[in-house]
Amino acid sequence: MPPGVHPAELTEVLARFGTFSELRRDQAQSLEWLVPLCKAAGIIRLIVNGSFVTSTTDPNDVDCVLLMGPDYNELSESAAELERGLPFLSLQIVRQPQFDDVLRFFATDRDRFGKGLVEIIL
Repeated sequence: MPPGVHPAELTEVLARFGTFSELRRDQAQSLEWLVPLCKAAGIIRLIVNGSFVTSTTDPNDVDCVLLMGPDYNELSESAAELERGLPFLSLQIVRQPQFDDVLRFFATDRDRFGKGLVEIIL
């Protein structure tokens, strides 16, 4: 995937990255659970990174960065579920300044080459 943030609908992400193996299907199911929780909690951006958005057959997990919006309620049940986490997902729930830092970090690989990230459209 070329460097940059590539917006996509959840259905596109699942079709492209969630079908190669049984593990990927399980990870994709967790993403399906994640999206409505994000919407209910007031998350405004969801970035997916890591080996899930590559051709690796069995990624370790799905790295996700969630940007809190102005309506994010840390005391809501949805936010509590996000804090507890979901199977196969590594979640970072952050505010804007940290989100920008994480995006810069995620935008390169270990060798500092640019890489692509996927943003699931909420």
